[in-house]
Amino acid sequence: MAPPSTPDAPLQAPARPSTRGRLARLALDGALAVENVVAGHSGPSGAHVSVAEGGTAVGVIAAARPDGRYDVSLALVARPVSLHPLAEEVRRCVGEAASQVGLADALGTVDVAFEDVREAGPATPAGA
Repeated sequence: MAPPSTPDAPLQAPARPSTRGRLARLALDGALAVENVVAGHSGPSGAHVSVAEGGTAVGVIAAARPDGRYDVSLALVARPVSLHPLAEEVRRCVGEAASQVGLADALGTVDVAFEDVREAGPATPAGA
């Protein structure tokens, strides 16, 4: 088990990735692979940060549901395009990525919020 996080210590990924952590990472990676998605964003309260497979993931939260599945909430930065179709494409890509690695049954709803819109530039997480 990873040591507890303190305000001064960075989040640390567990030695063995959890289903929640794997879903968080694949959701963020799937979203970032969609054209016109620029970066993850920590969200208005800075809470969209998860310990995920491979380390800290800025722009995603995966929350357990009573039925054993995980709802995913993505906070993203996009280019100036029509955001509703972009959100649908992100949801589709996340669902497809979960299916490809055998996690489709673990994935609940996928919520997509665009926290900022900007022209393409360096892919650094906004709000981090």
